[in-house]
Amino acid sequence: MSKTTILEWAKKNLVGTVCVIAFFGFLVWMYVREINAMNNAATSYDYCYHLSQLFAHNSKTIFFILYGIMYYRTYSSKQYSKWSLRLFYITAVIILLHFIAADQVFKYVFFHIGDHKYKLPSLANDIYGAPAFFIILSFFFMPKLIKDTLKLKKEQDLTI
Repeated sequence: MSKTTILEWAKKNLVGTVCVIAFFGFLVWMYVREINAMNNAATSYDYCYHLSQLFAHNSKTIFFILYGIMYYRTYSSKQYSKWSLRLFYITAVIILLHFIAADQVFKYVFFHIGDHKYKLPSLANDIYGAPAFFIILSFFFMPKLIKDTLKLKKEQDLTI
């Protein structure tokens, strides 16, 4: 997308532009809040808690953006490209990368939590459970998204 195309879209979709700006403002606020809480942590548990929250927010942000792009490419722009289907595979790879990174974060938290080992299951839930909503969402809506994407491809092939 060129700069003029983005500006034209922003002028046409004022509500969408405000929502996108509000969303990214909220994300920045969440990241700053968690990082400041990590810097000001009084105990090792507080630090580990905010680290797990930061990791969960990061994962949820990535998945939310990926699903938003998939939705936009399929339903809003109604144009087929190879990227429409590649995003499905990219989502699966990112889920695998999330669990690999979650293992490393959990090991770090396990060794640095100190005397608060009894709170470890709730931290593990935050660390490993971030993509759970998106995985469940995938089971219900990915087949429909793939079907609609392939339908767009057929329609686009017929019009050309």
